[in-house]
Amino acid sequence: MLIFGWGWRVKHLRTLTLRCPYCGNTVAHPLYKKVLKLSLFFVPLIPLRVKHTVQCTACATERDADPALIS
Repeated sequence: MLIFGWGWRVKHLRTLTLRCPYCGNTVAHPLYKKVLKLSLFFVPLIPLRVKHTVQCTACATERDADPALIS
């Protein structure tokens, strides 16, 4: 019997001060790196997808990060 699955691993990279396009506030936006990993017997092995997101601390809206913010 094989036990496998997948799940997101989230890592906080840094916090940026940006203007939110949804609520219009200039507040802190944490930058996250999210990696979708395939797990075998509860051990994460193979990364399937990587995405970077920022989240507004005022309205809690999360969106994909601009590639210029990542580097």
